[in-house]
Amino acid sequence: MATQSIFHNIVIDDARRADSFVHALERAEKLSSHISRKVIPSRDLQKNEIKNFLGAVRKHG
Repeated sequence: MATQSIFHNIVIDDARRADSFVHALERAEKLSSHISRKVIPSRDLQKNEIKNFLGAVRKHG
């Protein structure tokens, strides 16, 4: 549900707030290039591994 908020139009009627918003976007763009992305290894699970995991969740849930 939270992802729906990115589809809303933003209306800013105040020039000062519009300027602040643009500056915030520009700062975010600059900072994003300095963020290192963490690589997390993954693997495909076999059918029995999935069943075992879901069984464990049901027992503890």
